[in-house]
Amino acid sequence: MQPTNQNGSYAVYDKSIPDDNYEVTSVIQNSDGTQITLQGKENTVTVSFGCVECLCVCDEGRRIESYNRIEGIKSYRKNCFFGNPLYVAKDTDFLRWLNFESCTFSQKDAHYAVITVNDFIDIAAVFPPKILVNGKN
Repeated sequence: MQPTNQNGSYAVYDKSIPDDNYEVTSVIQNSDGTQITLQGKENTVTVSFGCVECLCVCDEGRRIESYNRIEGIKSYRKNCFFGNPLYVAKDTDFLRWLNFESCTFSQKDAHYAVITVNDFIDIAAVFPPKILVNGKN
């Protein structure tokens, strides 16, 4: 399936996550689900999915087109990735590709994205993530 260059729309998923400069410190996928840990200067955020249908972890240098074209993340990028790193996306090539590959079994999946200065992670899941925020003292 050829990409259609329709990047979809991206919006911040959970406004309770404090703005910070986050880095992905771990991505753990096992029988319990998928856990992504983000370390900021002032906060640590853990994003946990019970069941992930598809996970794509990319170095930011391989997602230049997305960083430059997607309206929902352009201002975040211009702000040196200071902000909220968790997005929900709609009408994306990622979901179209997954739906095609799964012979439409993935049509109920939601597309989430964790975006930092060094990583771009796409997550397809039926159920929303659980989020744990720990601030530094």
